[in-house]
Amino acid sequence: MSRKNWLIVALLLVGVAGMAALEGVIKPRANEQAVQYEAAQNDPLTHDIRNSLGFASPYLGNAGNLINLNASLPMRDIGRTFQLYPEELTAKLRFQARAGDLQEEKLKQLLVYNSTANFAMIDNLQKLIFVFEDQAFTIRRDEVESWYGSQVTLASLRDAGTWEKEVQSRLDDMKYVGDYVENLIERKYL
Repeated sequence: MSRKNWLIVALLLVGVAGMAALEGVIKPRANEQAVQYEAAQNDPLTHDIRNSLGFASPYLGNAGNLINLNASLPMRDIGRTFQLYPEELTAKLRFQARAGDLQEEKLKQLLVYNSTANFAMIDNLQKLIFVFEDQAFTIRRDEVESWYGSQVTLASLRDAGTWEKEVQSRLDDMKYVGDYVENLIERKYL
């Protein structure tokens, strides 16, 4: 066999080995990492708020931003519909699940995280209602603002570092989360 033919065979073998490595190792690892990342985005303790910052809007009436914001937050795997009440500056999210079916600790963390995110990202949103099949939760902007105090404005939470420090890192403290839910959220059983 000539030198040219050996070179062609060698290149062919390198190409086949490269394809095998790509299909057998690299792609499965990338897919596994994508699945792990997606699972992390559905947990308020590991969610990356930077994916949600682009949906900030001064107006509740920008329904696309509100829908996409909530689609980027934890609980996005639960089917939901939206209803806006622009004259009352209120948004109602109806989840197609029972709140009682969720782990109580996780539900409370989700309520803290998602309500704070909605108020931080939608400037004129005054009231937020999460409706599940068995319970409804009502949260008001002025109460959330007073919860974070004068040192931390809701607008300042649009910075990922501030968000992590003031909201996300506190979700491990179940007393903090419980106090938020107890003092700020009106729960109604349906």
